[in-house]
Amino acid sequence: MAILRVAMALSVLLLAACQSTQVVMNQPLPRDAAGAPVYTPGYTLPGLIKDPDNEILVALAFSGGGKRSAAFAYGTLKGLCAMQVVDRGRARPLLSDVLYISSVSGGGFPAAYYGLYRDRIFTDFDHDFLRRDINAFIFGIFLLPWNWEWLINPLFGTNDAMAEVYNRLMYHGATYADLYRRGLPMISVDATDIAGSTAFPFNQSSFDLLCSNLLDFPVARAVAASAGFPILFSPITLESHREQCLNYPPPGAPPPGAADGALSRRSALAANDARLMDPQRTAYVHLLDGGIADNLALRSLSNALITVDDNDEIIRKLARHTRRVIVISVDGQAATDPTLGQRRIVSGIGQIFAAVSGAQINSYNFETLLLADQQVGALTDKIRTARCAEAKTIDGHDCGDVKGALIQISLAGIADAEKRRRLQAIPTSLTLPDDDVDALVAEGEYLVQTDPKLRSLISDLQPQATARR
Repeated sequence: MAILRVAMALSVLLLAACQSTQVVMNQPLPRDAAGAPVYTPGYTLPGLIKDPDNEILVALAFSGGGKRSAAFAYGTLKGLCAMQVVDRGRARPLLSDVLYISSVSGGGFPAAYYGLYRDRIFTDFDHDFLRRDINAFIFGIFLLPWNWEWLINPLFGTNDAMAEVYNRLMYHGATYADLYRRGLPMISVDATDIAGSTAFPFNQSSFDLLCSNLLDFPVARAVAASAGFPILFSPITLESHREQCLNYPPPGAPPPGAADGALSRRSALAANDARLMDPQRTAYVHLLDGGIADNLALRSLSNALITVDDNDEIIRKLARHTRRVIVISVDGQAATDPTLGQRRIVSGIGQIFAAVSGAQINSYNFETLLLADQQVGALTDKIRTARCAEAKTIDGHDCGDVKGALIQISLAGIADAEKRRRLQAIPTSLTLPDDDVDALVAEGEYLVQTDPKLRSLISDLQPQATARR
């Protein structure tokens, strides 16, 4: 009987070897008649912003943390949808003011889903993802012989298999061309470039460095890259086409001397761009869990703001009407195990890995929040300056009436200690009991609606909000 099982398994493997899956790779940029690559803003914030006229600019950042973070972030979307604001006599949900959503790991699932399907998330996401046993698919990849192509095909890894699962369950063949057609808010799904240990946001600016076209790329593969937990999953790999574009640097490429080794964030970003644009150093980009580089999903937004100058067109577009700049960090991260300091021996591989990775994430998160807070303040100042350069009074308001803030909505901020411990103790998993999902969704919805800083920022815009439990 055992011999028969082995024979059957070998037969399956041989069949898989004959029918290897063709991994979808990123395609090069199209060329014009002269053979030069055609650069367009594409799926970037400047490429999506047309003529914004809302007084409130909202950006969201969904952290990593498996389905725990996905459910918590989904709850904040529900909360923002329930908050009504009145702007120049028009009532609308605060959710409609969201211009940008960045996400890593578990936060990428609701972010990409909302980007593609908008309000359908409030009817379908629960069934398509939150209540599904995603872990069963993971176990199937490792335990079922007919899913073992990753063992014999070096070009097909475990996360390529998970991308197919996500595509089948939620994204149904959608590409970034579909996200582009949907327009704002822009969805930034962020992974980690493990060669540079840096955040890699899926947007056209990142793909320009590789002379590649993002629009053809499947959304499910971006989400899989962002949620690719190390060791368990293999990287999602991109190919650089820069070798064919050496004489055509992208419009946003750092100027010569920008990566001069100076101790500045601009210089560090320029050095990373130069590495990605050098085909001698980067032929392929290998992407894993976005939480490795930034578990709060704030780095890509902060990095983008660092490079924005006062006279950039995007600042002028936003300044015409914007009076409130609100960045909401939605952090579903769990707490560090509080019992570690009481133990003589810590020997379990899982405990050690969780403690080390948690310590690194917590330390880095603090620096990330400081940087994001600075950048939100700088953006607020730039918008105020641009408004007052245009006129002293705009839409009946003083040009200097521009306020901004970074707002933290986190499990760590739950006032009730018992509830906080219970929700933070929910494991980082892609399968959770329904009761845990319900509690996380409800808490995200409640915390964002009752946040005092958020309510204060929009109070003079006549918010009509009801906090629900």
